[in-house]
Amino acid sequence: MANKEITKKQFEFLEHEFNYLEKEGVISQQEKVRMLGSYDVKGNLSFITILLSIGALLLGLGVLTFVASNWIYLSKAVKFLLIIACLIGVNFAGVKVQVRFPKTSRSLHYAGILIFGAGIFLIEQMFNISINFNSSFLLWAIGTVLIGYYLKDVFILLFTSFLLFIYINGSIFVDETSYPLAILVFLPALYILLKKFDYPKYLTFFINALAINTIALFLMEFVPKAGFENSNTIVLSILFVLGIVLAYIPVRAKLQNITHIQGHILHGITALFLTFDFSIWFPLAYFVFLLYLILKGSLTSIVIICALIFRYYIYSFDFLPKSLTFIIGGIMLIGFGFFFENQRKKGGELNE
Repeated sequence: MANKEITKKQFEFLEHEFNYLEKEGVISQQEKVRMLGSYDVKGNLSFITILLSIGALLLGLGVLTFVASNWIYLSKAVKFLLIIACLIGVNFAGVKVQVRFPKTSRSLHYAGILIFGAGIFLIEQMFNISINFNSSFLLWAIGTVLIGYYLKDVFILLFTSFLLFIYINGSIFVDETSYPLAILVFLPALYILLKKFDYPKYLTFFINALAINTIALFLMEFVPKAGFENSNTIVLSILFVLGIVLAYIPVRAKLQNITHIQGHILHGITALFLTFDFSIWFPLAYFVFLLYLILKGSLTSIVIICALIFRYYIYSFDFLPKSLTFIIGGIMLIGFGFFFENQRKKGGELNE
């Protein structure tokens, strides 16, 4: 059986409890040691890691500003060789010290990623290569994801998701369609990597958000072209349904909590916009639905109800006293708090 990774705080809690059980004679010392040996403590962000990461950032920025400030005085050949030398130099140094100084090695690779991205833009400028800025971010992301996979580094893959987010949304401003490439190539690739990395929490959240973002862009382009009237309402309605589906879709245990919360957030945001398009029956029905979710233990639904109240508070700003709105909101939140505390005393569980 492979050891389970837990945080240092969780390990200390288990150690404290096992010591108590040993003291009470429930388990022996050997059993305590054996059970504690079934866990590995996850590596946390240490001071050294933070220091080296900041150092990598400063190194990358320093090289780039030096090159940029002397750019006009350098020939094209020198510029190109300088970029390539910096790129190879920091990554080679990172590989060489990887065994003895893994954290320093990682920071050098971070600097290499920054130099790689800046190099793309500088080479485009140097050789007058005319491509849209979002395509440059795509090239940067492709190089970055390969390094992230090689190093098995979650933070690099998070940065890759950020670059792809710019690529997808930047296509709006340059009249391009980025979603086919996203749907067919890099989103499936990212989900494969996500599985290989055993579904880290933050990476799962960003890749799911990227997928939702891609679907939204696809609908925003496809629905108006299909000739539907009220295309905005149709797009919002589809995303609303998608949010509800995500909130209940059966997925792997490690993905479940994040995916379901994102589903609630999605149907919550789209429902707020749909209240402007539909008559009063929709917000009333949705309000009842949220109450049902709260009864099931959904804390996210309380936030959505607050947003819904605030939306009508703004709408009725001129004729509804502020104090009355605050009183109603406060009573509702206290009521929800009392309900959850009572449920917890009865042994009920919260979903989120």
